[in-house]
Amino acid sequence: MFARITPYKMKSDSIDAATEMMHSLKDQIMSLDGIHQFMNVMQSDGSGYVISVVESEEASDKNADQVRALWANFGPYLEAIPTPEGYDVLVDWKI
Repeated sequence: MFARITPYKMKSDSIDAATEMMHSLKDQIMSLDGIHQFMNVMQSDGSGYVISVVESEEASDKNADQVRALWANFGPYLEAIPTPEGYDVLVDWKI
């Protein structure tokens, strides 16, 4: 498995609108090729991380254009367009 972790910063006055936008895009996000899990975490100042776990780095790379298009929806709400980082998943423990 492979994880993309993307740090981002929302404009402080746009957190509610961005959260609503994210929920409206759920079907598109969860239908990305090879996706296993999607998580978005944010602090009250608008800084956060998107963590997506996919089948492989190849699947993640294949989704790159779709992911960029999804992030484009958040353009008005972001302080800057974020840059994703990729990692091999060593463990994926769940209760």
